[in-house]
Amino acid sequence: MKLAIKKNTILTVLITALVTAFLTSTVKDIVSLSGMRGGNSKMSAVSKMLKNYCIYDVDEEKMNDYALIGMTASTGDPYTAYYPKDEFSSYKDNVFSTYVGIGATLGADLENNQLVVISPMEDSPAESAGLKSGDVIKSIDGTLYTASQLSEAATYLKTGDEGTSVVLEVERDGMGEQEITVTRGKIVKISVKSKMLSNNIAYMRITGFEIGLGKDGKSTYDEFCEHLEALKTAGMTGLIIDLRDNPGGDFDSVCKIADKILPEGLITYTEDKQGTRKDVKSDANSVDVPIVVLINGGSASASEVLTGALKDNKKATVVGTKSYGKGIVQSVFSFVDGSGMSITTAKYYTPSGVCIHGIGIEPDIEVMPTSQKAISEMELTEDIQLQKALELLHG
Repeated sequence: MKLAIKKNTILTVLITALVTAFLTSTVKDIVSLSGMRGGNSKMSAVSKMLKNYCIYDVDEEKMNDYALIGMTASTGDPYTAYYPKDEFSSYKDNVFSTYVGIGATLGADLENNQLVVISPMEDSPAESAGLKSGDVIKSIDGTLYTASQLSEAATYLKTGDEGTSVVLEVERDGMGEQEITVTRGKIVKISVKSKMLSNNIAYMRITGFEIGLGKDGKSTYDEFCEHLEALKTAGMTGLIIDLRDNPGGDFDSVCKIADKILPEGLITYTEDKQGTRKDVKSDANSVDVPIVVLINGGSASASEVLTGALKDNKKATVVGTKSYGKGIVQSVFSFVDGSGMSITTAKYYTPSGVCIHGIGIEPDIEVMPTSQKAISEMELTEDIQLQKALELLHG
């Protein structure tokens, strides 16, 4: 017992001596910096100290990037982020052109601090590997990720050559945790597909709302207009708009599509930090056939703008399951050095005045799916949500 006490006493003395030496050194440095005035800030002081005292090389550009990343992270908003030059280039590729990646849109579950899959893109490597809407991503290639690391995870998934693989540890309701290996591939966004079903009921699937993308560089709005005119020419008597697993995209594009469908009225409105409201309205031209919209938990953001506009204006019946619930708008800013930022700048509201962020849109008629297949792989006999839409339009 005495020996144990003696050892403990010696250890305590040693720790105390070390802490005292560290604190004395720190106080000395703080005193020497306390006289700094004018434009000098704590950040510039830390920068100077690192350059003068740190035994390791200091990359000033990287140091500044990390500081800016930390500034945006302090908002607690996973959709507000600073991107260094190389990462911003990758970010823009995702928004404005084809890119190499796994083809899945990720979101942040802030309540549970989890990274989640909003939806895999149709015909993408993620869909082929079996990734599904609602999957919680626990780790990527062995590195743990949480909701606050949304931008880092998305960037990592696109940082690799075509043909390289990533291993995702995912958690799925009712199935526990499992590993899914996805091989990166070239993601080509063709965002609108259509066909005619029985009794001249038209089916149009929109997989995203893109800016000048899709086949031949067309925007989703351009594609939508072309498909709509072709369906009208073919004698369309009703229209099913399939927004299931559509993660959203460009706000202006979806508003233009809503304007094309709706008669004169309110499509949506936004409110910024100052409370300034901006209304987005449609003109008198409209699509004059009965419409059913299909949604699920992978229908997010711009998909919910369109769904909310059609539902609240009583222009369509909504069928499926509750949507994801992303009711905020991001603006993208670029700097002359090639870096950039994404900032959440506004909330959007449905015509009835509801911000669906964190809530989602409830369908008029709930139909739970019975098949685990991807939507693009299901036959009509397996897709009971689509069957319900046809039943409603057949009347």
